Amino acid sequence: MNQSMTNTERSRQDAIDEQAESWLIRLRSGTASPEDAAAFRHWCDLDPRHREAAQMLGRLWGSLAPALRDAPAPRRADAAAQPGRRPGAVARPQMGRRLFVGGAVAAAAGWLAWRPPLALWPSVADLAADYRTGTGEQRQVTLARDVVVDLNTRTRMDLLSSATPAAGIRLLAGEADIQADIAGAPGAARPFDVVAASARVRAWRAGFNVRLSGDAGCVTCVTGTVELRHPHGRATLSAGQQVVYDERIVHAPSTVDAASVTAWRRGMLVFDDVPLADVIDEINRYRPGKLVLRNPRLADARVQAQFSLRRLDDAIVMVRDVFGAHVTTLPGGIVLLS
Repeated sequence: MNQSMTNTERSRQDAIDEQAESWLIRLRSGTASPEDAAAFRHWCDLDPRHREAAQMLGRLWGSLAPALRDAPAPRRADAAAQPGRRPGAVARPQMGRRLFVGGAVAAAAGWLAWRPPLALWPSVADLAADYRTGTGEQRQVTLARDVVVDLNTRTRMDLLSSATPAAGIRLLAGEADIQADIAGAPGAARPFDVVAASARVRAWRAGFNVRLSGDAGCVTCVTGTVELRHPHGRATLSAGQQVVYDERIVHAPSTVDAASVTAWRRGMLVFDDVPLADVIDEINRYRPGKLVLRNPRLADARVQAQFSLRRLDDAIVMVRDVFGAHVTTLPGGIVLLS
């Protein structure tokens, strides 16, 4: 059987690629609306090839960005610089400076769409998720009569395929609080799973919190019991227990204050003897713009505090008054702490 792509298939794929490029350009035009974002998500859902094309294009532009940044400008090519060229001869295609610059701009735009600087706007991956929240946004999703998911700020998740043995979600980034009340004994009823990077968290009747940053995950059991399955270990958590992991290891469960972990659901952030650098990172998840800690001597300073999500700039005042940091405010919500 011929394994190569037929002309019809190639034409179809070319059309999909062009549509994906058009979507990326529109979404990064500066005039994209929430309706555009919803339409893009719908387009991704119409065909798995649509989502794949958008992701592939984003990765391609991301890999081109360093090369385009470092490459020298091409030399001008014209007939006078090509002795012996016959009039009317077909020249080998040359990339002109205008085309090169245009390609560089397109690649840069794609890179900015895929990896926005300082996370100041949603990436293409954000917009392609089944469910997502923006900076400072929280959202509740009822997936079934017996499962409710609260999405914290800057969270992306997809629904697991209905063909899988368990109902559930794939957490792509961010944090989700799940309340599952599935009737029936474990093993008899279909469980609810949360896939987060290299781990799968399974529950029937439990309240639990899952947080994911890159390949590093954290699971906190609030009520009931949950099971964590990972290529490098397993853990069963009961209320008040937490386990952290990455792609290489699953750490031993520890006891935590689950109420502090889920304080965001009550509109609060609670820090109990936490390094200032970690406090800044956490606040940046919720606050538009960016807090930038430029004084490395303050990074390890310990913080005991709580802040309302409605008054996060109180943290800036705290860093200034308690730690003596100099505060510089820039446009776009960017604040330098030095």
